[in-house]
Amino acid sequence: MRIGFDARTLDWAGVGTYSRNLLQQYGSMELELVVFCRDQMQDLIPVSDNLRLVGTDIPLDSASGGRRFSALAAKYAIDLLHVPCYLTPQDPPVPLVCTIHDVIPLIYPRSVRSPFARSRYRSRLLQALGDAARVITVSQISLSTLSVYAGVDLAKVRVIHNGVAEQFHPIRDQEALARVRNTYGLPEWFAFWIGEFRPHKNLVFLVEAWQDIRRRLPQPLTLVLAGPQEDAYRAVKAAAVRRGLQSLVHFPGYVRSQDLPAVYSSAALFVFPSLYEGFGLPPLEAMACGTPCVVSNSSALPEVTGRAALLFNPTSVEQMVDAIVRVATQPEVAESLRQEGFRQSAMFNWRTAAEQTLEVYRAALAATPR
Repeated sequence: MRIGFDARTLDWAGVGTYSRNLLQQYGSMELELVVFCRDQMQDLIPVSDNLRLVGTDIPLDSASGGRRFSALAAKYAIDLLHVPCYLTPQDPPVPLVCTIHDVIPLIYPRSVRSPFARSRYRSRLLQALGDAARVITVSQISLSTLSVYAGVDLAKVRVIHNGVAEQFHPIRDQEALARVRNTYGLPEWFAFWIGEFRPHKNLVFLVEAWQDIRRRLPQPLTLVLAGPQEDAYRAVKAAAVRRGLQSLVHFPGYVRSQDLPAVYSSAALFVFPSLYEGFGLPPLEAMACGTPCVVSNSSALPEVTGRAALLFNPTSVEQMVDAIVRVATQPEVAESLRQEGFRQSAMFNWRTAAEQTLEVYRAALAATPR
């Protein structure tokens, strides 16, 4: 079985994490893989005799680019093509497997400003779902939303959970902890969030609630919001200024992957107030690092975090504030969540995800007439 893997999205936030970790596992498995990626991204792919890299700068989001990519893939005699997002090529030359992580633009249309872009997204998604021999999604809630919003044939969809990379574990080395504090300007006592500044992440709501948290805690707890300062970042920062919280809400910007375990380990708690997540990997990463989690009870998050997080309604200021204050002021609650978090995060690993994905490849090939 000779598999083609479209890694042109390797630098995307969620899709890139998914792709890099699958490729890391494939590199140590008995599998022949042709990896199509942009030249400047090749250093993100593990070195392995199993992986043949093919450089290409063909764009993902145009019809002509799709035809050119299909022609390129056909040259390498692959048996199957895996595209880890909805941007699949037109008329793929071999059976297609695609991974759909969420359908947020359909659930929260304002996450995509342009009506044309929303229409284009829906069209490309439906094309991918129609062309694919098999579809992978990452949670039961994502399976449900694909059914409701896109009418996917459920018989060809399989849920495969994401994993937690081995790099995520508690960091106790004091020099390493001091180094990330210095690099990112982190205070001694803080709550942490990381991700993309998008409307469905519910960050304006979180910031505006921080006034209540300040009033209820005996000492100031800084809220650290990390991630590329794009999209809705300005609205979130403006909310902090409007509430007079500039000294309590810190924006360190992008945190390097190699620094993340130490940042998680430094935090008093991790807070994740999203209105919707197709999976929600950051809470699991935080749990693996021993950080107690306070998480929205929306979408896939209860499925992913189980009993290992304190859940709250992401539209209730009172519930969210109560949950954060409990973890910040009750050591026994924080310790219980910490121990449950270790157990929960250990249930999600990329090796299992890779093995299950290979099963989907075999099913796609078996279902396709020769």
